[in-house]
Formats: sequence, C-alpha cells, structure tokens
Amino acid sequence: MQTKRYLLAVLFAVAPWLVTLHLLASAYTSETTVITLVTRMANLKETRACEKPDRSSVSKPKDRAESVAAILLHLGLGEGSTVADIGAGSAKDTWVFAKIVGETGTVLAQEIVESKVKTLEEEARKKGLPQVRAVLGRSDDPCLPPDSADLVFLHHVYHHFAKPRQMLRGIWCALKPGGYLVVVDQRRGTLRDWVPREQREKKHYWIAETTVVREAREEGFAFVCCAEEHWHAEKDFALVFRRPEGSTNPGGDPDPFAPLSVRKCSRMFIPLGRSYERPVFVALGEARKLMTPILRHSSDGGLEIILEEWATQKEERPPLPSRLSLPSVLTEDGDPHLGPEPLDVVFFLDSYHLLFHGSTLLAKIHESLTPGGCVYILDREAKSPLSRREASHFRMIERETVGREMAEAGFYLWFRGPRPARDRFLLVFGKIRPEEVLPADDPLVGGPAIPEPPGRWLRRNYWRLRGLKTVDGRFALLRSPGKKGSVVKVPSDSPGKQIWKIPEEKLVLHLEKKGEKYLLTDYRSLD
Repeated sequence: MQTKRYLLAVLFAVAPWLVTLHLLASAYTSETTVITLVTRMANLKETRACEKPDRSSVSKPKDRAESVAAILLHLGLGEGSTVADIGAGSAKDTWVFAKIVGETGTVLAQEIVESKVKTLEEEARKKGLPQVRAVLGRSDDPCLPPDSADLVFLHHVYHHFAKPRQMLRGIWCALKPGGYLVVVDQRRGTLRDWVPREQREKKHYWIAETTVVREAREEGFAFVCCAEEHWHAEKDFALVFRRPEGSTNPGGDPDPFAPLSVRKCSRMFIPLGRSYERPVFVALGEARKLMTPILRHSSDGGLEIILEEWATQKEERPPLPSRLSLPSVLTEDGDPHLGPEPLDVVFFLDSYHLLFHGSTLLAKIHESLTPGGCVYILDREAKSPLSRREASHFRMIERETVGREMAEAGFYLWFRGPRPARDRFLLVFGKIRPEEVLPADDPLVGGPAIPEPPGRWLRRNYWRLRGLKTVDGRFALLRSPGKKGSVVKVPSDSPGKQIWKIPEEKLVLHLEKKGEKYLLTDYRSLD
C-alpha cells in the first residue's frame, strides 16, 4: 500500500490529471468518470492537501469535472467537507462534489425553483447519495444553515444575481469562519453589459470580475487568489474569497486601507505657487476627502474620472465630500473622453491599483496634460510581486510597477514623496523631463507668497521643491531638487523680515511678512 501511494504521488507531480484523461471523455454522462476521479483525488490528497501547487508541474484541467476536483484539492478540501453548490441546476457539479466529500461529508445543492429542488432530491436518492441535501433558496438569500459550509461554489450563477449584496451576506453567514467562496463566471476584466441588476435574474448578461471583487470585498470577504490555473474554460474567471477567521458579522472590507490624516496629507498636494487651473481626480475611499482642500487652491472646479474598474452601474458615482460639487466622466475601455480643454494636474488617490485599462487612460491623460503638467499617485504599497489583476483585486500595488507603467506611457518620475500613511507611497510624475520645464510653467516652483512661517513651509515641501519665485519675477532654482537638505534660520535685524539658508543649495532667501503671508523679496547665492 505504501508503494502504491508513493507511485501515485510521483505520478501527480509529473502529470496530475493524466491518470484520468482516458476516462474523462464525458465528465457528466459517465458515473465511472466521477468515481475514478475521486479515487485518484482521495489517494493524492494525502500528499498534496493544503499545499500550493507547483505551477511548473501542474497541468491545467481538461474539463469541468477535473476543474471542480482541482479547486477542492487546491483549497485542501475533500472527504468530510461541506460544500454548498449555489444554483446547482442539473447538478453536474453536485455529483462530483458528492463523490469527493463522501458519505461523511455534505453537499448542499441549492436552487430557487421548487421543482428543481424536488428533482435534485429524487436524483440524489436514485444515485444513492445521502450526503446530498437539496435546499430551496431565494433570490436574496441562499437559505443555507449558518456557519456550516467549508466551501460555497458558484458556477455561472453570480451574473444572475439581482440582489448580489444580500446574497453575499447570506453566503458569508453560511460559511464557517475561514471557509471559502469560489466564483466562476465571465467576463474577465471590466463590465461590458451595463444593465440594471434586476434584469439579470431572468436574462443572461455576463458580469465582470472587477464587479464581483468589489461587491465581495465590501460585504466582508477577503480576496484570496485568482484560480484560473485550476479551471479548464479559457473565457471564465475563477476567483477565490474567504470569510476571515474571527469575523462575526458580514459587511465592510476585511482588509481596509490605513487611515489618512487629511490635514497632514493635503499639504503634500496643494500647489506651491499659483493655483491649479483644471485639476482632475481619480479618487476612491477615504482619500476622496483630499479633494476638498485641493480644490480650495484651484481656480477651476475640476473634473472627476470614474473608473469602469470600480463602477457597477453606468450612473454610479462614489459620494462626494460634504458641500462639494464636481462634474464626472466614466471611462470606456479606459478612455475618459476628456475633450479639448487642457489639464494641468491629475490626482490618482487610492485608485491607481485598480487599472485594467491603464495604458489607454494614461495615454489620454498624457495627451491632455499641459507641458508643465504633473500627475500625483497616492496608493497602497504591495510588499511582494503581484500581477496586474492581483494588484487590482488585492487593492495594492508595487511602486516599481507604477513607475514602469508611467514610463511606458511617456511620463517622467519627478519626485518620490514622504509616506502619507504607514501603508501608502506617493510619487509625482511629469509630462516632460524636469530639466525641460520652464520655471514660469513649473507647478513645483513656489512663491512669491508663502502661506505660513517660511521654515515650516520649506521643510514640508522641500521633497518636491524645484525653486522659488521672487516678488519681482526672478527665479531662485534649486540645483539638486528632490535630494535631502536642511533649512537654517539666519538672524535678522529687521522686524517682520526673515532670512533662511539652504546650505546644500548654497542659497539664502530673504522674506518679508505681509499680513498672514511671507513674500520672497530677494535671494542670493553663496558661491
């Protein structure tokens, strides 16, 4: 027996599904197929349960029965597990689940039509599968026992949900803590069928993976992984979520962004000199609060770009901060249809990670940006490599990925900012090389008026400061902008006047207080 198990383990490592290929000509018409597959899976489970597969040695499943078994093996589920098959239909997957979990396990075959439930009961009785229990659910509630399932499985069902959030809450409650939700559906990427949700229940419109991820996360599910390597159909997406251990109620993203101090962070985005002319926002979550202080320093009302990667309906918009009104446009395959009016600054605030159509969106922004225009990107930093899809679904991204994509779109990295929060990074990009920006057009040249005590202002903004403009129109330009430097106050004999020195730049600044502001009246070089 030990020799047999060893040989089977070796065979699995070389070609996991080859051993059943000759039996799987028809995964759903042959009872022998399912039994044979389960026998192999039961033997292999002893060596592979709960292990992440070696992608170099795992073959892609050839059909739906193999795929169902592969998903369970990947999640470490098998004999004795409880699986809920939502929208079981003709029970193709139910019978596979039943053989895998065995008589010590349970399969909850759920349907919302009573006649289908009775058919499931009769078929399970005929097949001698007492572990299969047919369940009558509703369109807004799966009606499953609480804390009962190790896995809830949805195959081409989610796109029919007219009330997805209610269903997700019901599924969350039905899972054991740590239990999995697997959603297999179409289409990969962003939404194309923009139909009201109530129309989905009776008619066939594909959903988008971005919609599923957003709704699942907001209802309390943690995203685990993309699992297409365990699924046979190339057009399908396969997403794995989990009910977090220790959670007692659904609702709310279990992996939230760290809090942002609006008062502290807003100073990193407000202009250094002249006001913004036409700011554009791509902002989500708590970072949307930054829109208000930024717009206070803008001469135009600005524009908001709504990402199709976020929206679940064409007319859906995230709530604006209190007392703020702003026109918005929804991207279409990445195109925001900006029109002919130029932009001078764009803010991606906790949103860049979502992009599926980034190349198109960035190209359109680059096209509309003025020569001296810039792009601020505030986002959550990933600590390990992620694919572009994973970055979107995990809601975080490597700063190196951002830099590479922006460079490919024709942008130049201008500055790396201080951390706005413990989990965030901040990067500033420009349309042209820094040395090509004319001082008069440079948004990162400050003055002549400084709105707060000069020492404080200089220290806060030194990371992005390229120079200062005097009241008579001269420019004191930094030689090494973006590098670390110090600011030292020099004694002054004149009341209301201050002198500040930047030793690394060999630069001395003369300022005079006028009301609540300080004006740069002169400067001199120490060379």
